This record gives sequence, C-alpha cells and structure tokens, in this order.
Amino acid sequence: MNDVRYSLRLLARNPIFAITAALSLAIGIGANTTIFTVANALVFGRPTGVVEPDRVVDIGGTSNGGRGGFSQVSFPNYLDVRNRVTTLEAVYAYQPVAQPMSLGAAAGAEPISGGFVSANYFAVLGVRPAIGRLLDERDGDQPGRSHVVVLSHHFWTRRFQADPAIVGQSLTINNESYTVVGVAPEGFHGTSILLTDAWLPIGAGPAPLIASREIGWPLMGGRLKRGVSVAQAAAELDAIGRALEREFPVENRGKGLRLVHATPIPGNILPVTGFLSLLMGIVSLVLVTACANVAGVLLARAAARRREIAVRLAMGAGRARLVRQLLTETTILFVLGGAAGLVLARAMTALLVSMLPTLPLPVDVSLPLDRRAVAFTFLLSLIAALFSGLVPALHASKSDVVAALKDETQGTSDRLRLRQAFVVAQVAISILLVVGAALFVRALNKAGAVDVGFDPRGVELASLDLGLAGYSSAAGRAFASELVDRVRQLPGVAQATIASSADPIGDGRRRALLTVPGFSSEGRPAFEADWNAIDSGYFATLKIPLLTGRDFSAADRGNAPTVAIVGEAAAARLFPNRPRDQMLGSSIVLQPGQSLRGRTVDRARGDAEWRLQVVGIARDIKYFGPREGAPTYIYVPLQQQPFGGRLTIVARATHGQRLVNDLRSLVSSMNPNLPIISAQTLEDRTALGVVPQRVAASVSGALGMVGVLLAALGIYGVTAYNVARRTREIGIRMALGAQRADVVRMVLGHGVILAIVGSAIGLLSAAVAGRVLSSFLLGVAPADAVTFVAAAGLFTLVGMAACYVPARRATRIDPVEALRYD
Repeated sequence: MNDVRYSLRLLARNPIFAITAALSLAIGIGANTTIFTVANALVFGRPTGVVEPDRVVDIGGTSNGGRGGFSQVSFPNYLDVRNRVTTLEAVYAYQPVAQPMSLGAAAGAEPISGGFVSANYFAVLGVRPAIGRLLDERDGDQPGRSHVVVLSHHFWTRRFQADPAIVGQSLTINNESYTVVGVAPEGFHGTSILLTDAWLPIGAGPAPLIASREIGWPLMGGRLKRGVSVAQAAAELDAIGRALEREFPVENRGKGLRLVHATPIPGNILPVTGFLSLLMGIVSLVLVTACANVAGVLLARAAARRREIAVRLAMGAGRARLVRQLLTETTILFVLGGAAGLVLARAMTALLVSMLPTLPLPVDVSLPLDRRAVAFTFLLSLIAALFSGLVPALHASKSDVVAALKDETQGTSDRLRLRQAFVVAQVAISILLVVGAALFVRALNKAGAVDVGFDPRGVELASLDLGLAGYSSAAGRAFASELVDRVRQLPGVAQATIASSADPIGDGRRRALLTVPGFSSEGRPAFEADWNAIDSGYFATLKIPLLTGRDFSAADRGNAPTVAIVGEAAAARLFPNRPRDQMLGSSIVLQPGQSLRGRTVDRARGDAEWRLQVVGIARDIKYFGPREGAPTYIYVPLQQQPFGGRLTIVARATHGQRLVNDLRSLVSSMNPNLPIISAQTLEDRTALGVVPQRVAASVSGALGMVGVLLAALGIYGVTAYNVARRTREIGIRMALGAQRADVVRMVLGHGVILAIVGSAIGLLSAAVAGRVLSSFLLGVAPADAVTFVAAAGLFTLVGMAACYVPARRATRIDPVEALRYD
C-alpha cells in the first residue's frame, strides 16, 4: 500500500504524463476489448439458458466424400442418427435459420421468424420455461401430431406485453391454428446468434421435407455423455455417416456427417475465426505501439529520477524492492488505462455494429461487455504493464550510485539507445498498420469500381410468401400480376418488377441442369446453372443490358411457347463458337433440381424437365460479389412456371428514397393476411459481400492514424531528450562557428534516421503480412508499390515534423549558457 500511495502521488504531480499515457493505453486496450467482445459473442459465447453448454455439440452434413461443408441433413437421416448414436445422451433436430412466417391478427398479418425443432430440443439443452411448458415427448416428431407453439421471451414481451395469460391461447401461424403452451426463458434464442420468435414441433413442418431422405432440412445437435470427448463422438458420427451412405447410396452419395462443438455460428466457425484473428492482430499492434510509447516515456522518467534512485540504493534498498516500486507505478497507470479502455470499448462496439449493413436475418448484435470481457481487459492491462514496465524498471535499478549522486551522465547513452529501439519499433508497427489500412481501402475502392453488371442504387427489395396466405398456383399468378401493376403505379416508383427470388444478391439460389436437345447429362454441353423465374421489366429495373433479343412480355404466359433468356456465359457454353444472333430461336433443356451426378434435389417442388426457346441473351452480372467469376445463369418467365409462392418485389425509386412503407401499405390493402416478410435495399444486400473488407479498413485505418500519432510522439520525445542531453555539445559546436542550419540538419537527421529504419522494418513486415491478407484484398497486390511508397513518404514527413520543435529549440541555445551546462 505504501508503494501504491507513493505511485499515486507521483502520477498526481505529473498529470499531463498520466493522462496522456492512460489515454494512449485506453485506445489500445479498448480496441482489443472491442474485438474480444465480438469474438466472445461469435466464437466463445455461451448460450443463455442452456445447462452445461460445454457438452453441447452441433452435427451437420458434409459433401465431396466428407471433405467439406457443414450443411443441413435430411429428416430420415436424423432419425437414423438418433437411434444409432451411443456417445451422445440424446440428439435433437432444429432449423439453423428461422424461416419467415405469418402471424394472423385483427389488424392484419405480421411477419415473425419461426423455427421447427424436435420435441426433445429444449430437454436436451436443459432449458426451463419462463411460464407454461416447453415442447416435450407429448408433442412428438410425427407429421400433424401436435399443433403447439413456444414463444421466445423477447417476442412475448414485445408482441404480448409479457401477458402470462397468453398460455393456452390460440395463434394463427401460416393460416393454421397453434396453441401457445409456454414461453422460453429470457435471453434464450437457441445455441446460435440468430433470433427466433417462436418454436414449432418439427412434425408441423412441410410434409415433403419430412419424408424425403434427399433434401437437407434440419441441422442436428446433441449432448455428450459424461467422459466422452468431442473427438470420440465425431469419430462415431463419421462412421454412422459412412454407413448411411452405404445403405442409401442414391440419396446419400458423397455425403457424410461432421460433429463439432456447438458455437454461435454452427459449423462455419473457421472463416469467422480467421477474420476475427485478423482484427485481433490489428488491434494488438496498436496496443504494442502504445506500450512501446509508454516504455520510452518511463525510461525518460527514470533518467530524471536517477538521483532519487541512487539515494534509495545508497540507503540500502535492494534492486528487487526498486523494481517492485517502479512496476507498481506502471501497473496503476495501466489499470487506469484499462478502466478507460472499458468505457471506450462500449463506444467502439456500438460503432462497429453501426458499420454493418442491414442484415437479412434477425441477429443478436447486442455484444455485451460481460464478465469475461472485463476479466480479459484487466488481465490484458496487467500483462501489458509487466512487459512495458519491466525493462525500464530493470534498467533504472542498475544505476551507478556514485555517478548518479555526483549527477554525472554515465549510462545515458545506453538509455538513449533503448529509447531509440522503442521508437523504431513504434514506427515499424505503425507503418504496418498504415500499409494494411491503405491496402484494405484500395481493395474497397477496387471492389466499388468493379462493374457488377447491374445498378443497385435506389432499388428496394420486398419479399413475401403467398403460400402463407393459402394461395393456389393459379391464384398466386393472378395476384402477382396485379401486384406488380399496382407497384408500378405507386408515387416515387420509377420501375418495378417481380421475381421468384432476388437472385442478383444470392437470395433463394436455385440450381438446374442445363443442356441442349440431343445431349444426355453425360454429354456436352451439359452443366449446372442458376436460374430464376422473373416478370417483364426485370432487366430494365436492375439496368441489366440485353445483348441481343428481347425481354419477356405479357404474352409469355399460359399456353404460349415456353421461352428463356440466357446469360452470356451460359450461352457461350451452350452454343460454342456461334454468333449471339444465331443463338436466338435455339432450344435448350432446363432440368430444375438436377445435378451432373443425375441426383434430383428438388423433387418436392414437383419440377419437371422444361424445353425452352432462347429469345434473348443478357449480360452476365456478378450475383454474389465483385470477386465472383462469370456465372452461368438462365431466366424464365414467372407466369409460365410452377408457382412456388415465394416472390420478391424489385422496385427502383425515382430519387433513391425508401419505398418499404408504401409497399407494405399496398400489400396490406390487397390482402391484410399477407405480410411482407423482409424488406431491404439492394445496396445493403450487395454490401454484405464486402463487410470484412469494410470493417478491416475502418479498424486498421482509424488505429493506423493512432499509430502514426504515437510514432510521432515517440520520435519527438527521443529527439527532445537527445537535444537536452547534447546541449553542451551543441553549444560548443555553435561557439566554434556552426550555423543554425547545421544544427537543424543534425537534429532532423537523427529523427529522420529513426523514421527510415522503422519504416524499412515496417515495410518488410508489411510485405510478409500482405501475403497473409491476400484473400481479403479483392485483387489488390499485397506488395502494392503505390501504397508502400506513399507510406514510406508519410513516415519520413512525420519524422521531420516530429523533430521540428526540438530542432528549433536547439538553434536557440546560447553557447555561453551551454558551456556552463551540467
């Protein structure tokens, strides 16, 4: 406590030093805490309400002989796994992504997110209800056995004002009656970060999905038996997957099973972990820079306290005692920085969330600073304090007592070299941050300059599912036709169309086997392609050029000849070496749900082989982001194909304004029981493809500027200290005839050399790091010459600017006073 009180008095005597050091540390610690908070939520987070979450696992399907993927499995495969597994206490099934549903109400239907889960879902997770009961064995997993629903706590609170009388009442969901049996505990939303409003028995799901062994629908989860490791359970699930492939070779060809520890992002943890590791590396560099800056200042303070330390040693203080005192001062400084970092982390976390575009799914993005984040912050502060303060403390404790008591300057050269080393490290790390930020910014600019083939600006997407309102195929087509006509008449709508899915941004991707008559699936040209059913005006609304031929029209419906518009890449593969105008009128065959292995994956839709006539060739567009290669795509008229119910309104505003409220009002006026289940701008949806680059550029750019400031302060401090140390020398030089310009060159040269050496090390490190970052750079060369030259020039200027004030001070030294100095 004596050490603590003495340290606090010293810091109080030097408030500028204490505040400056604490703030620089707060930035580094706060940035690290922010990224750790994100990682804590996405990777290490423990689901609320789940008992012993460390024993919970996720089970998914693999493809390509078990070499890749973590996908949904078929319901019959789930039943087989549940009956055969021995290393798990129990296995449950659940939908990884809650699907849009319609909740009927007197004022009109509203969209909710609902998930189908097996009857043992809550029991295996150990979840207890807030009120009522949860799903259990009484509800079963057989089709139509039970029509009950469990509400999430947040939905119960928001929609029903936490009314306990809701239990026992009936709700109309997707035009069917469900009885509310209970409410899940507060904060529970399964094991993932995706939010769910209501859970329904899996037996109430679509009958074709329940019956088919081919179609992947749920994911599986389970609880390890006590004493069983994840590796043991994974080995057993792999063996079960191979056995199912042998028993059902047609449906399970190339498929396997993979078991992993349950995480908030089921199965897809490697890409998330890689991106978070990148961000953690960036913020760690800032903290190292801040620590180096503080260590350099502590060395200067130790030099100023040489005489005090020498007196302590002369009076019998041991070296360990001095080191303890000096480390106590440093630790207090870092605790202050850690406390300020926690406050800063809260603001940084909110800022990071604000960088995200509107997400298409309800996601828990609260990112709380929980006990784990607080513990991480203070542990990080203590470790940083130890590494920052240990070297200055050990160096100060080695003072020559006799020389220090005589106020001689022995040892100051060693101290200066050590401070210079810290400054070089600061510059190297800072230039690494700046180069990384510049590469990410250039990658973003390059991504923005890529011509994706359509114009997303001012386009509104609004999805609805006519199947939720009970529309038949014929009634659905009529409703869709009337809807698009009325959307086009809305004020502020420049152009509008309708499609089965908003495929330019990858929503509802549908695959098919595409060939020409006379070729089998083993012949050429036959290949898999994406397809979409669209209405007329689709290409004009999205501003996709038609290279030749015509758009669909009102005549392309009913018994009219079935037609198609083909993307240019698909056309080139279907009709190699044939001019585009000669492709028009050719026949092609589209087999929805087929693959080159001949396995049907979409039989539940009732799709058949379609023979189509090519009436147009459309320009290829990059549906899934600027890095995508040329896609193979085909468009068919919405009014000529089997109607599935799900469709998306695509409307371009006259002045880029939001249209969602007008679209909601229009749909409600046509059918109050049909809600718009999701609405988003096309710009927000396309922005999802470059979220990692945008976040990395923002984080590294902001922290890179902090690094530049810390590096400038470091160069300034070392230069000022060097000028003060060489005051007598400079006075002698000026007395012997040195000009002010000579003194300025000498002082500037010292600082610029530090900047150059640090820059060289930093640029070499950046060249190595660039290779690691290449997957995030969207075509920008990792060793981009423009970026490297600009960064080197920036830090040369920073070094000169930081040395300017000490250099001017050196030119004002009076030779007579300098000769009396020391």
